[in-house]
Amino acid sequence: MTVFKKILAFTGSILLVIILGGILTSLIHSGLVIATIVIAVAAILFFFSSKAGDRAQMIATGLTKKEYKYIRTNLEEARVKIIRLQKIMTQNKALYSFQERNKTLLLTKRIYGIVKEEPKRFYEAEDFFFSHLDSLVELTEKYAFLEKQPVKDKKIYQTLSDTRTFLNDLSRVIEKDLFTLLNQDVNNLDFELEVAKNSISKQKKKFERGTKDDREQAK
Repeated sequence: MTVFKKILAFTGSILLVIILGGILTSLIHSGLVIATIVIAVAAILFFFSSKAGDRAQMIATGLTKKEYKYIRTNLEEARVKIIRLQKIMTQNKALYSFQERNKTLLLTKRIYGIVKEEPKRFYEAEDFFFSHLDSLVELTEKYAFLEKQPVKDKKIYQTLSDTRTFLNDLSRVIEKDLFTLLNQDVNNLDFELEVAKNSISKQKKKFERGTKDDREQAK
């Protein structure tokens, strides 16, 4: 259950408890008894509303509470890394061409956005979250650090050149990560298209048979 939903559940519990407290005050004159009952009811209401919310989340995402929490944690870490990447790219515009920079950021944000919307698909992009994104951010930051140094020797220039080449290759790898993630959507769409084609074909044949029968009857 998300923090926002838990806040809503807590707020709802508080409102019910306030109403209950008002009723009890009119019936019971002991403040200690009323407070004890109210606290107990509030705890019970919040517990069951949280459980209901967790169950709804599990049904909606197809994930257990533990899996959902694990994925959300990794998504938050990825979000921070993408912000770091965008910041360093913005500050070092010579690092990539404008087109390459925008494309790389778009790829990372798109993968993140898809998994954020459908957490269960995290497992289809584990290589991106656990390897490729880390490499992209770390190498970009290290490249930017070396690039801005006032003095450079032949080895540094070679390292910078090699890093640029690798970063371009890594961008292609991340592009493949996105294609892998979209593969399920492509397969689903192909299936739906096939079903639609079969349905249209059946309707067309049915219409043609009906037209043929009408002609024969007209004769």
